[in-house]
Amino acid sequence: MNSDLDFLWCKRKFPVIQNIADRQFELNQLFVVTDKSTPPQCCCLQFLRSHYSIFFPEECHIDAQGRLFLKNNWVKFFNEISLNEEVGYIIQHGPSLTMSGIFDMVRAFHCAKLPENCQYIFKRPKPGHWPGPELKTQLKDSGVFLVPTSHVENTTNWDPQQRLGTLTVRTFDNSHELYWRLSTNLMERLLMFDITMTQMKVYVIMKIIRKEFFKPLVGDRLSTFHLKTTLLYSVEMSPPCIWEDENLIQCLKYCLTTFRRWLKVRYCPHYTTVNVNLFAGKLQWNEFPVLIDLLKDMILNDVSCLHRVKMDDLGNRISSNSTESTNGLLFEKLDIVVARKMFNYMIHCSLKNIYPEGMLAAVETSTVINDHSQYIQQLETIYETSTVHMRSAVSIQLPFHYSIHAAMKASLCIGNNQSLPQEIFTLCDKSLMSDVTYSRLKLASIYFSARRFKEAAAILKQVDALISNKVIHVSPYIFNEETFGPEMIGRRIEFPDIFQKEIAVCTIFGRNEINCVPGQLVAEFYRTVTVEDEGCRRDRRSSPLNWTGWMDLAVVDSLPYMYYLQFLIFRSTGLISDKDIAFENLIAIGKKDRAFIPCHIETSLNLIGHCFELEGELKLAWCAYRISVEHRPHNNAAYWHMFRMIGGLFYGVKMLSW
Repeated sequence: MNSDLDFLWCKRKFPVIQNIADRQFELNQLFVVTDKSTPPQCCCLQFLRSHYSIFFPEECHIDAQGRLFLKNNWVKFFNEISLNEEVGYIIQHGPSLTMSGIFDMVRAFHCAKLPENCQYIFKRPKPGHWPGPELKTQLKDSGVFLVPTSHVENTTNWDPQQRLGTLTVRTFDNSHELYWRLSTNLMERLLMFDITMTQMKVYVIMKIIRKEFFKPLVGDRLSTFHLKTTLLYSVEMSPPCIWEDENLIQCLKYCLTTFRRWLKVRYCPHYTTVNVNLFAGKLQWNEFPVLIDLLKDMILNDVSCLHRVKMDDLGNRISSNSTESTNGLLFEKLDIVVARKMFNYMIHCSLKNIYPEGMLAAVETSTVINDHSQYIQQLETIYETSTVHMRSAVSIQLPFHYSIHAAMKASLCIGNNQSLPQEIFTLCDKSLMSDVTYSRLKLASIYFSARRFKEAAAILKQVDALISNKVIHVSPYIFNEETFGPEMIGRRIEFPDIFQKEIAVCTIFGRNEINCVPGQLVAEFYRTVTVEDEGCRRDRRSSPLNWTGWMDLAVVDSLPYMYYLQFLIFRSTGLISDKDIAFENLIAIGKKDRAFIPCHIETSLNLIGHCFELEGELKLAWCAYRISVEHRPHNNAAYWHMFRMIGGLFYGVKMLSW
């Protein structure tokens, strides 16, 4: 479907309150203000400054009573200043800002208590089987977001008891700049997480129908939110027993019938909020009859229109049992294609941001450690108190953060010539469930940097035994769609289990771990050398999936890094034969006939070059660096090593060795 990526950025620095009695004078807060003129699902936000605050938002409005109201374009102004340099062009679509055509970003404030008009879901009459009591409790505690709203259109309201429709006409003034929309996004997420797989299938088919048949007629003005609302009402009003895969088409027709009924009365009710018509400001009056007739035809013909769907070759696949496919892929291969993309996307999302921006900035290590400690505590709290899905996600991230925290603390101790406390190794023990190699190689690096070579060698021996041909080597920064094999679908292993037992994530160091990084890898922190290098990074930012912030980190594939550490340790301890074996294994990685292909091949070649230098083979070292540059001409630390070699030869400086 080529869907975009949606992000909601909540500014909890300004908590929202509904009762003035909840005001805390030591905090900057926002107070919800509504009156009879406020449009449905909207409110104004009065800015309540703390007694000692000097903060005064420029984009504010002072009314006749002297109250300070926050304009909704203040968020847009903040977005443009903070994001324009990073992501290129920005276009506003309703409350969201679309960046580079891929990201939809909404900045919001959060109110912990549900406003009265957002409690419609709990008060209206319904059968009662869904949502259940436990889910209702979660919904009541979810709170509401306040998001910017675009120009407020004329609104309509339908009273089914009196069979009376009303139209509210909005005047064309600037009052819409003060309106903020109440968004029950968290409630809707909880509801969607609670539906069954059959219900999810119906929703997906409805989205396909929207894109294939509705979008050519009305564009994106008929959105997936309309369809999600239709599904939620249909699930609520129908008996649970009908939602089975064998009834898929009947369930789909039930949802389409519900949606057609709303089109006929020109009124689409919001699922959680009272007196909101989701058609308002979306569909034109003359478009309703066209959509009504289209849906009537779909329902009468048992949704046979699905046979004409081109997306994912769906129409051809359901129309025939043939193995021929119009997109050139055999049907049995399509599942692995989708699974492979999903697998790589999950890897990318799970690990891309384990180094937040603050950890890449030039901040004292002790400050970063304190901030990171609070971040870990928040993750631990989420893990202990959240749903199964959220715990699963946090269980993947937490061990990586334990490892990072241990390395930062160890780096601080080593930099101050202090012995390593037991707390560091306790964190390392908790981190070992991250994946096959990442945390263990970081622990080996800590031992190596503390010159505890025996312990480091023991850890590397353990890693060597764990790495098998079935282990998948991945980088969160480089997509490699050949990593996921078809046999993994048949095994149906949970993603966290795959992560812990079958994935070897490349080893990553931040600058606050610099004293735990072998000297050769320190140059990776400074791989952006020239103005051209910086220009290449800016160009890649136009595609948000190609995040280039990782170039401020030291990133190396697990297998070559293991051999490199073995080489350095055995060389330092005088085990020449073991050193030679490690060096041969490392060199073999650089050969094209190897089954293992590094994600960061330029860094692997830089490690090979350094080993040649230490062995006195300067020509071969130069050759390794040159090949590295051929693989990545820009943003490559190999240039520093080549400059160093030239300087050493020119000035006659003796090469440093471990």
